[in-house]
Amino acid sequence: MSIRTQSPLRIVAVSALHQGANDYAFVRAFRRAGHSVRAVPQAESLPDWRGRRMRLARKMLHAQIVRDFNVRLVEEVRTHRADLLFVFKGSMVAASALRSIRDKGCLAIQFYPDVSFRTHGGELPDALKEYDWVFTTKTFGLKDMREQLGVVAASFLPHGYDPETHRPVNMTRDDVDFFGTQVSFVGNWSPKKQRLLEHIGRALPRVRGSVWGPPVWRKMPAIYRGQPVLGLEYSKAISQAKINLAPLSEQRVGASSGDQITSRTFHIPAVGGFMLHERTDEAISYFEEGKESGFYGDADEAVRKIRYYLSHPKEREAVALAGHERCLGSGYSVDDRATTILEKYYELRRAEDES
Repeated sequence: MSIRTQSPLRIVAVSALHQGANDYAFVRAFRRAGHSVRAVPQAESLPDWRGRRMRLARKMLHAQIVRDFNVRLVEEVRTHRADLLFVFKGSMVAASALRSIRDKGCLAIQFYPDVSFRTHGGELPDALKEYDWVFTTKTFGLKDMREQLGVVAASFLPHGYDPETHRPVNMTRDDVDFFGTQVSFVGNWSPKKQRLLEHIGRALPRVRGSVWGPPVWRKMPAIYRGQPVLGLEYSKAISQAKINLAPLSEQRVGASSGDQITSRTFHIPAVGGFMLHERTDEAISYFEEGKESGFYGDADEAVRKIRYYLSHPKEREAVALAGHERCLGSGYSVDDRATTILEKYYELRRAEDES
């Protein structure tokens, strides 16, 4: 039976509320599938205090903020009469709240998108044990959870693209001028990513590069464009770069590996941009090398590929188009990922009813 013909669910989702957020993409996918969804963002519970003293006060109040958030979450599940609690990372969700929520007959499913389970606060490792199921976007995450936390009710589910956001978009002349560049990276800073971009800058000083992301990128003022780009602005930045870099996050404390794929793996080709992705076996399983995406193994190869594809525009455009068609035709959307999550919900519920 299709999930669209099952009874509609009442879902409470721990999720951000802005366009372009990977968690909010799931909220909209669930709604498109006909379900009632109440989104509860963690960020609303965290005061956006900027000054040093205010940030110190927020740190001192953090434990109370977490307690208040979990009280609210349990109450949202109760008042919404939720069938499913869907948590995207949810670093503030406490194990005690999950036990209370499950006692109310609500199933809890986690979608964990990051490299390590131990770098987002003390609540998460204990909380992961309380979910009815955990989806991780890291194949190595299954082993990490099993060996470190004893979590076995888990499976791999990769990121997907949001069809409402990650798509070709109409551009004004101002957009073209503002976002136009030769080589672009959109994302968070890490030492590994900075080393890659510095190497490219030294080897190709005449190539125009752009970085879009948080203010920590200010340490590279020659290429930092001064702001993150979200939602359709993100898609505009991808579409106006001749080459979009897709480096992967390095190994973190508590993880047995660095990233093998990332959300950009699907976002860039969904928009229609040319992708130059760090080479891994997993990434190549989604896009054929040289035909649907460019790939590089180290910084020197990245330089060679950038030089090659900038000087071969027709080939670059053909690869971008093939990658776009592969992405849209292969079940890589967040709607497809949401279907997998809902199928797991129905499977868990049947097992519960039969027991």
